[in-house]
Amino acid sequence: MRLQLLKMLEKLGVDRMLAPYETQPWYHYDAEKAMTCSAEVRMGPGAQDLEAEVQLLADETPDQTAARPEQIMRLRVIPALDKTWSPVELWVKGEDFVNKFHGWEEKACNFFRACIQSLQMGEIPDMDALIEKELDDDDGFGGKGRGKIGRKAPKIKPAQLLGVKKPM
Repeated sequence: MRLQLLKMLEKLGVDRMLAPYETQPWYHYDAEKAMTCSAEVRMGPGAQDLEAEVQLLADETPDQTAARPEQIMRLRVIPALDKTWSPVELWVKGEDFVNKFHGWEEKACNFFRACIQSLQMGEIPDMDALIEKELDDDDGFGGKGRGKIGRKAPKIKPAQLLGVKKPM
């Protein structure tokens, strides 16, 4: 996926051009869950890269130690020679998702927008449900019915491979 910078920003939910070092943030704090979710798109120095990130941060733990933020997603986009921009990195919950399934670039943008949509509605996104829905590897290209990322492989019975039938 290669898009002009403004179109790439729109894919990530930003409706304006970002200057170097500028960010577009979204966040929501849920007092019941004692958790904050933040998302942001930021332009790097010199406008040479663009990053989109989603994080969760729980309040302090009962022993009063500060909780560490959990990075849910990080997408890095860089310019190409033809003045278009293209995603080159995608990490979701610490796992590299680049080329893991067809259309990963588009689906990464959809996932990010789904997260910010939840934040704008005043909700902490259900990350597992959004990962299941938006980062689906069932694209219909030769793998129809293969399922979602992370599902277990089917169990294969060796006798079936050899064509051995059970006696009746």
